[in-house]
Amino acid sequence: MENLISQFLTLILSGGILLWFGKLLLEKSVQARLEIEANKINLIRHADLDFKKSQIQYLYGPLYGILKTNKKIYDLWIKGELEEINLKVKKLFKENNEKANKIIVENAHLIDESPMPECFAKYATRTLVWSMYCADTDDGVLPARIKDHPDIKWCQEFENYIFDTYARLSCELSELYKKYEIK
Repeated sequence: MENLISQFLTLILSGGILLWFGKLLLEKSVQARLEIEANKINLIRHADLDFKKSQIQYLYGPLYGILKTNKKIYDLWIKGELEEINLKVKKLFKENNEKANKIIVENAHLIDESPMPECFAKYATRTLVWSMYCADTDDGVLPARIKDHPDIKWCQEFENYIFDTYARLSCELSELYKKYEIK
């Protein structure tokens, strides 16, 4: 009888150890799954943040700066306040337009919409044609036959799109920083 009780106690003790070990394995498995899910969430958060930062840093921010600067200078130029440096102003516009077109081509993957809004093509077309006709001489102007052509005329839609998108993305990025408690 003693042997039977001893075997019974050994069996209960072994079962208890097995249950404890099983519980420990289950806890570790659940903990590992939770860590994997937390890592996935962190990766998604960082990817979202990194993409928005890249959009602002490499596309919308530089375009915003170029367009704002060009607009200020254009307003002075069109009023005749920069008449004595007319050719320099036109060359500056050409350089800035070339920079903007290069930024667009190199960072098209960061454009916030798909397909690319038509205003990007209109901007590129307008600035390239303007530069070919106007930027290299003091008196260069667009020929009358094309100056009002819809593909040549200034595309205000592009400027508005860049300004609005830059402002929206900046707000979204700030919200993500707050949401994820990043300082």
